Amino acid sequence: MEDIKIVDGWEIVPKSHYLNLREVISREGDNGLEQDRVLSIVEDLFTYAPEQVGYYFSEIHSGQEGFMDPEDFYETWDVEQGDHYAAGFQTVYNSLLLNNECASGYNIIQKARGVWNDEERSRNVYIAIALNGSSFSSALTEYYRFTLRWDENKKLLVAEG
Repeated sequence: MEDIKIVDGWEIVPKSHYLNLREVISREGDNGLEQDRVLSIVEDLFTYAPEQVGYYFSEIHSGQEGFMDPEDFYETWDVEQGDHYAAGFQTVYNSLLLNNECASGYNIIQKARGVWNDEERSRNVYIAIALNGSSFSSALTEYYRFTLRWDENKKLLVAEG
């Protein structure tokens, strides 16, 4: 495995890592509308993310040194609204029911908020991006995590970069 930074089982990647989605989602079938839509939504979700974020994709990371197994991985999340990892995730976008789908399949974007940390005035944000699903194959899901922090006046501290 190449030299990568791992923190708490997450690979640390540049915030711009999500731009790789452009290479995964096809522009065929709908003239690129789905690709543009997904990237626009994900870009919005990353607006206040710091320049380095956590990334986990079990197809790559499972079984690798420093990364947790998927079963353990989901249990480490501090997601609000439930004990099970999916309980706190809210669907932001789901193209499964659209009439004009792109050639590579449906895409789903979900977001969850971590439990508020009073001491650090912070909260983790989790983004789940499931790409290229079809009626015969589930969409593979990539996860991102980053931490948002607020000052003593409850103003969001925006990372500069």
